[in-house]
Amino acid sequence: MKRSLILVAIVSFFLTLPLDAQEGGKMYQATTNSNIRAAPTTNSQKIGYLKEGSRVRVIGSAAGGNWHQVRLNSGQMGFVYGKLLESGDGDGALESGVPSLTGGPTEAPEAAFAYIIWPQNGEVIPGGDFVVLFGLHGMGTAPAGVDKEHTGHHHLLIDTDLPPLDQPIPASDNFIHFGRGQTEYHLVLPKGEHTLQLLLGDANHVPHTPPVMSERITVTVP
Repeated sequence: MKRSLILVAIVSFFLTLPLDAQEGGKMYQATTNSNIRAAPTTNSQKIGYLKEGSRVRVIGSAAGGNWHQVRLNSGQMGFVYGKLLESGDGDGALESGVPSLTGGPTEAPEAAFAYIIWPQNGEVIPGGDFVVLFGLHGMGTAPAGVDKEHTGHHHLLIDTDLPPLDQPIPASDNFIHFGRGQTEYHLVLPKGEHTLQLLLGDANHVPHTPPVMSERITVTVP
């Protein structure tokens, strides 16, 4: 049963990955002040914003067309909820200088992000004994200490906020390091509501720039 649920989660995720970019893209205009997010979900990290009336280039779609993948003047890519943009050049200013999160000195591809394959957000887990499966899009995994371009290793954040993104990720019961490049973890949680989030670190355990992370999900142990 668990294997079937995991397979469904994997298939569901890949069905929501962004489509191949359209050549050149098309200009859209923000109908209201809009968040730009790292992944096509409302729970994913905010990486910037669009002011009402500003224009942005849409290069693809995701999540069944409900989200637009956009490319900013800086080259950074993100996702905007589809209903917040309208097609057409309009007369608004072209977006520029959208703020983004900054990590350490190691660069990551703008479109890279981590994700939790299992459990899914809102999952109820009787007994609290389960395996967390890690996913990574746009980069590869490598052990700590291995300085290879566009790679990193996972850290699982449990019931905690993000740490300072320009410093080594701390090690504690709330910040679990996977320095051998592991992509899963057997976790046992007590009863209650818990949050989980992935944060990628470079060879020295410092988040990349831009930081590569998953959305923060919530699970409940009854």
